[in-house]
Amino acid sequence: MAKVVLIVVLALEWLGAKEGILAQKCAVCHQNDAPPLGRIYRRYLMLYSSKERIKKRMVDFLVSPSLQKSAMPLGMRKRFDPQAHPSFSSSIARQAVEELIAKEDILKHIVVDQ
Repeated sequence: MAKVVLIVVLALEWLGAKEGILAQKCAVCHQNDAPPLGRIYRRYLMLYSSKERIKKRMVDFLVSPSLQKSAMPLGMRKRFDPQAHPSFSSSIARQAVEELIAKEDILKHIVVDQ
């Protein structure tokens, strides 16, 4: 029985170590108390259309959150105060944005018939 418990604990630790920044630092709030991450990405996609511009704007917001830097519509900004968002280092912000884009990018879901 002890071996089974040990294996389960080790497996859970291994799975936890595989979580990215997005799951560790962002998903907790964005599942309950903040706009869903997918909706945020789509909003940035509509506004900026280029992945490079999206990355730049998102990282800028995450490093120094403010009402002016938020891409959310006015009603969302009033409901979810962007200034209350925690700030992150630029390296953590870049990694989180990369993970979000990789997760939410719609192009990888498009199947082209040949």
